[in-house]
Amino acid sequence: MELTPVEEYNGVLYKRDDLYAPYGSDFVTGGKIRQCRDLIETNLDYIKSKCDSTISTAASIHSPQAVIVSRVAQEYGLDSIIGFGNTSIEGALKHKAMSWCKDMGSELVVLSESQGFNNVLYSNLNKLSETRPMFKVLFGYAAQQYRSSIIGKISEQVQNIPDDVDILFVPCGSAVTFTGVIEGKRIYNKNFQLVGLQPFGYDRKSDINKNLEGMVWDYDYNFHIGNWPYHQLYEKNVGFELDRIYESKAYDMMINSSKYQSSVNPCFWVIGNSNNIR
Repeated sequence: MELTPVEEYNGVLYKRDDLYAPYGSDFVTGGKIRQCRDLIETNLDYIKSKCDSTISTAASIHSPQAVIVSRVAQEYGLDSIIGFGNTSIEGALKHKAMSWCKDMGSELVVLSESQGFNNVLYSNLNKLSETRPMFKVLFGYAAQQYRSSIIGKISEQVQNIPDDVDILFVPCGSAVTFTGVIEGKRIYNKNFQLVGLQPFGYDRKSDINKNLEGMVWDYDYNFHIGNWPYHQLYEKNVGFELDRIYESKAYDMMINSSKYQSSVNPCFWVIGNSNNIR
């Protein structure tokens, strides 16, 4: 197991999970790749024997999830299906993420001509899987079924958070990483306070609680929701460039919070970086 480093910039510690870059720094980086690789490697025999050596996902045309699944499929010699909605294949290919997926050999599939919401895309991908064998990679939904690859791989990374950190701030999109960090705090007996920072989207606390292994009252964390627009690209350099969709906005939420202003030795968890596909 390789732990990504904790580094200090201008008096703030950063858990640099964005430095997990098995495909190079010019690709997408971060913990989502680690989870996907472990998920596929763990289930590789099943994928080859029961799923026609095919993995799939459904995601926004801007999402790093699509390029991660496509690249992992390429690494393991598998076919891949990338589903999306609310545009045509021609329209999707105008976006770097979808163009990369095509270049890596993925089959692009329009799952809905008018809707791009995850629940619609996931439902239609499930329907497609009834006629075409495939192993679906949907990170949020996989957190329970494939817990060791998703939650477990995140929780391991908590081990090298320094003992003198008093508050750990974690950006949240689907909040799967945050859930893994919560479990890691419990497993490794860490004493820091834990704060989730969700820049946009619907409240993920119910998703967090259902994916925790213990009872809800066994865990202690704070959770804050912002009102940032998802599509706004927000640049933030803290000694290195933060992801312009997630981390940059969560970082601003952190430094403007009373928790941060009263902290002695804060740490900010950098999940990954997908600026190269923006």
